[in-house]
Amino acid sequence: MNEPGILERAARPFGLAGAIVLVFMMLFTTVTVLMRQLLDVPVLGVVDIMELSLVALIFIAMPGVFLRDENVTVDVIDHVLPRGSRIALRLFGLVVALGFLVMMMIHMIPQAMDKWNYGEVTMTLSINRFTHWVPIMFGFAMSTIGTAWVLVHYIRHGVPKDPNLDRESFE
Repeated sequence: MNEPGILERAARPFGLAGAIVLVFMMLFTTVTVLMRQLLDVPVLGVVDIMELSLVALIFIAMPGVFLRDENVTVDVIDHVLPRGSRIALRLFGLVVALGFLVMMMIHMIPQAMDKWNYGEVTMTLSINRFTHWVPIMFGFAMSTIGTAWVLVHYIRHGVPKDPNLDRESFE
């Protein structure tokens, strides 16, 4: 097995953090269901906690996807294009993704600050809604840095070969 590259090693903590949040969500859900069914004890704030946990799960793990360059893609024309064209399209896609992430961050900051300024809270536990924006902003900031890093890494070291497309018979 190949030694993981620097991008893979950088992505691991994000995946691990997402896995920890997912395990918490599963255990918390199981405990609340058992308490309700076996002990007839309702747990207040389940929706508030699960809502915040889901936001954390998605946006804390998101930078790992960008660092691994594993975003969902559709390879409609990849099988007919030469490797050089595929590399150019991949680099173009990274530049577009980077622009999209920056644009999203610029538009999210005022929304997050509104939650901070107006003190909107969740219904049951009164968790400040700005708290939900912390993992969102973290995820987008780290994804932006990760995408820029992947782009620079690919330009310096080359785009890795795709085992499905870059077999010797295609060259």
